[in-house]
Amino acid sequence: MAKRAGVSITTVSHALSGKRPVAEETAARIRALVPELGYVPYFAARTLQSGRSFMIGLVVPDVSNPFFGAIATGVEDLAHGREYGVSLFTSRSDPRREKRYFNMLRNGTIDGLVYNAGMAPWDDMLATVAAQFPVVAVDEEIVGIDCPVVTSDHWEGGRLAALHFRELGHRRVAVITGPTGLRSSELRASGFTDVYPDAVVRTGDYTEAAGIAFGAELITSLPEVTGVFAANDLMAFGLTAELQRSGKVVPADVSIVGFDDVDFARRVSPPLTTIRQSPVDLGRRAATALLDRVLGQKGTSFTHQLLDVELIVRSSTTSVHLP
Repeated sequence: MAKRAGVSITTVSHALSGKRPVAEETAARIRALVPELGYVPYFAARTLQSGRSFMIGLVVPDVSNPFFGAIATGVEDLAHGREYGVSLFTSRSDPRREKRYFNMLRNGTIDGLVYNAGMAPWDDMLATVAAQFPVVAVDEEIVGIDCPVVTSDHWEGGRLAALHFRELGHRRVAVITGPTGLRSSELRASGFTDVYPDAVVRTGDYTEAAGIAFGAELITSLPEVTGVFAANDLMAFGLTAELQRSGKVVPADVSIVGFDDVDFARRVSPPLTTIRQSPVDLGRRAATALLDRVLGQKGTSFTHQLLDVELIVRSSTTSVHLP
């Protein structure tokens, strides 16, 4: 490979490992030869020489949720391009599972960790690990933990949902938040209630079951509510299903806005109006920040990177004719 690329063996090693800086044009030429020549790096030798495992970990609450699966795609895409593998862990918001993953970082099984919190409060062990090893938080800002963070603008997403309802003429609205203590939940709700201070607020858990439960309450106790902001798409799906099961029409009877814009949002009936964020981009940026830290590079020095969100209007919302 070195001969084909017109460089030394050492330059090839540095370009593929990231251990030393290599001119981008040269590095690109070397990477382009990898599939052509069928080059497979000898990872055991690399590990012994560098003291690294060339693996990073990704912890998500629930890999069956398509949003977290998309974050994993972004992390893996970026890591693959830098000759790193990814171990994917599902925490299911279980502190015992998370401790096992943190210990893998401490014992050198993985070189760094992208952590997507699914619960609060945080285990004290996370703060200790983040202070000693490369950790990057993605999707959720973790209060009290000193590490880089990559999130979407949750507050702005809640505000955009509320402004959409106000433009459509809705006076009586509600919001189903995520779990108590999660910053995404708090910020999405506060962005919404800053526009609608008198909104009905209910606590959910980012599952379809929470949307179903609120749908039942809406039917029996809150007939005056004409618009609901569900703080993620899964809760919006559950809410829609429950309203339709009871004979309500979305959006004629109740308009619904979600958050995330997972792929299924455009295929449900009616297609869901929602706040779009990019989980793949979240994953890529978090992996970039992590590997920059692992490899001692300065490409990403931010403390908190905030990604833009966008209102996507579909058929689950409509205007209200005021008396």
